[in-house]
Amino acid sequence: MFFSRPTKTTLELQSGFTLIELLVVIFLIAIIAGAAVLGYEGVQDQGRDDVTQFEMAEIRKALLQFRRDSGSRDFPKQGQYDCVNMVNFPSTIASLTATEKQDWCNSPANFVMLFENPLDDPATPVIEGEWNSDTHRGWNGPYLRNKRSLRSYSGIDFIPTITTPYQSPYLLDLSAPESILSMGSNGISGAISSCQSDDDDDYVVCLLQ
Repeated sequence: MFFSRPTKTTLELQSGFTLIELLVVIFLIAIIAGAAVLGYEGVQDQGRDDVTQFEMAEIRKALLQFRRDSGSRDFPKQGQYDCVNMVNFPSTIASLTATEKQDWCNSPANFVMLFENPLDDPATPVIEGEWNSDTHRGWNGPYLRNKRSLRSYSGIDFIPTITTPYQSPYLLDLSAPESILSMGSNGISGAISSCQSDDDDDYVVCLLQ
């Protein structure tokens, strides 16, 4: 006897995905992946913003403590701590002229006075401006943990900077009112007025407000 072989139905012949179905799946995966990347970048940006604001608050505390310790109500690069009076220059700039050293010291990216006593002349045994435990006046640092890094800013090399999460230096603006600035993600500093920047990407913190 002969038996006829059963034929496959149309449904059985279409056992795989059609091209349209594959394209739809790929499209959906692309949408999900894009949303995940955007969400991750948003979390990263928010994290950098949070760290920036925390660090600026810590730098502000350090500067205010420096001002209290000085007894003169002066911040770094002011009064007795003016760059003209600074003698404790690092060996990295030993070859610079006196004028070049002043420019180095006066750079808004330079926070060296929070880490080292600027009046301590290494050539003399007397430590000028050191902390006086009786009067509670003098330099009583370092005022920050050693987070400084040497980098160039505005054509000046070997500046002890404090680097933001955006890999640009924090800046100290000593024009009244004194403030700290982070240039944000674009790395460009806007014009500062009354502790406000005309660049929306900047963060500005007033020291005395």
